[in-house]
Amino acid sequence: MQQVLLYDPEKCSGCLYCMAACVYKHYGTLDVEKSFVTILGGPEDGSFIGIHCAHCEHPACAAACPEDAISKDEETGLVLIDHMKCIGCRSCNYACPVSIPRFDEELRVSMKCDFCGGDPYCVRFCTTGAMTLAPREEARKMFGGVVVVGG
Repeated sequence: MQQVLLYDPEKCSGCLYCMAACVYKHYGTLDVEKSFVTILGGPEDGSFIGIHCAHCEHPACAAACPEDAISKDEETGLVLIDHMKCIGCRSCNYACPVSIPRFDEELRVSMKCDFCGGDPYCVRFCTTGAMTLAPREEARKMFGGVVVVGG
């Protein structure tokens, strides 16, 4: 069963735990600038927006990759980057409607959410329940058959 990340801005407190957990899992640091989840907004008005990979059904990032370094696992639904094939051209970064793959200057490849091997840390450590997992089909029903961002 394919799962997708869901973000509920009504529940988000802006604590950035999801970002910290993500970057710690992948880089062993707390430099949230490297997180694969981004929370935008501010405490001034209490509104936040979460941006994350939708693991699209028809990923534009994969279509844009000249080296076939990005593939979609048809069983899990995950869109993954093979860093051994990535040439760092950034085509995927520009093709994504929400600019999710990001270029890692140190590694010289594009990086994105890998679902933490099936147990996304952004969901596991979200203290308010703003980040959750749902089956892709359930997510479609929740949004009236419309899946946002290439889904």
